[in-house]
Parts: sequence; C-alpha cells; structure tokens
Amino acid sequence: MIKLKILFPKQILILFLAMLFPLLTTAQYTQITVEGTGEIEIEADLLLFNVTITQFHGSAKTAFERHKEQETFLTRLLISENIAEEHIYTNPVNISPMRRQQEGSGFETRQNITIRIDDVGQFEAMQIALIENGFVNFSGTFAASRQKEAAEEALSLALEDAKRKAEILARSAGKELIDIKMIEYGSRGETSARSATAMFAMEVNDGSMLQFRQTITVRERVNVVFTAD
Repeated sequence: MIKLKILFPKQILILFLAMLFPLLTTAQYTQITVEGTGEIEIEADLLLFNVTITQFHGSAKTAFERHKEQETFLTRLLISENIAEEHIYTNPVNISPMRRQQEGSGFETRQNITIRIDDVGQFEAMQIALIENGFVNFSGTFAASRQKEAAEEALSLALEDAKRKAEILARSAGKELIDIKMIEYGSRGETSARSATAMFAMEVNDGSMLQFRQTITVRERVNVVFTAD
C-alpha cells in the first residue's frame, strides 16, 4: 500500500525558501578572483654540489670498470673531506648502448650524485681534485637550510597579497569584501639563486667571489576567490 505524505501550505513555503536561499545568497554577492604572490629572501648558507660520473667505451665491461674507478675516487674524496653520509644523495649506475658521432657505437655509463656542502672552501678544493682526476661534469647551486620555513612564510605573504588586491578591486567597484570562498594552491613554489658553476672564471686577486653574501629568493603563489557586497 502506497502512503502519500501531504504537505500543508506552511510546510511547502518553508521547503521552497530552503531551496531558494542558497540561490539568493549566491546571486547577491560579487566574486573577485585574484592571484597573490609572496617572496622571502634568505641567506644561502650551503651549497649543493652535483657530480655526474659518466664513461663511454666500445666495451660495456671496460666502460663499467672505468666508471667504478671514478666512483671509488669520489667515495674516498668525500670520506677524506668528512662529508656526512646523510648529506650524500646518489642513484645506481645506469649503462646503456649509445652511438656518438665521432666515437661510433658503444656503451655509456651515468650516475648522478648530489652532495650538500656547508663550507664554501671545500667546494673549491673538491672541484680541483675532481678536475685533476678526469671528472668533467659537475656544478654547484646555492641553497639554504631554512628553505622550508621560508616557503611557509612566502605562502602566508601570498595570501595577504591576494587579499590586498581583492580589497582594491572591491573598493574600486563600490563594494566591500565579505569572505574567502575558495583558495587554490598547487605547490608551485619557485626558488631562484645564483649558480656556482664555472668557479675559475669567478676568481679575483684577493680570493673567490663566493666570499660575498649570497641570497635565495623563495616565491609562492595562490589563487583566491573572494565574495564582496
């Protein structure tokens, strides 16, 4: 047996207003969408030293053996420089068939190693040692130990920047901000710093250009939707 629920006029009116209210509240507010940017400049207090070990030979065995020789030298160098194990990031050796224009077909090995260095003097000395032992692919990049904290500060500034822009737009339109409807953030943080490559070209008579203060700029961006009335 089917039972029909009868709504009285008062109940129908309440139901109708409940369905209509979200539409009315949305319609009377203006939406303002802006992008906010935040920047924090911090001191670069360490270097990331990137070394690529690579060998090429017609024989896969010979290429691998030569690769292991350089890997062994680098390992001993890092130990002698007292580089902490947790500051060394590496991946396994890759070896693949390769054809080079001048050398013909053969096999190429490749392995990337990143080393965190807290002492600039170590960076310069290690470069010389690598060059003297046949290494040709390496570079350095400035970094900072408090980069994560700087990113959080930059993100907060980005939201403040978005709010300031939205307030200007609302005021120009004769309205006032009410609330934040949506925040869109996709981990698009950016970091810019001076490169530390080609160190010999940067030398001066009194020392190295690295003796001067280096900084890193950390940027964060957010898209924010505000409501205004």
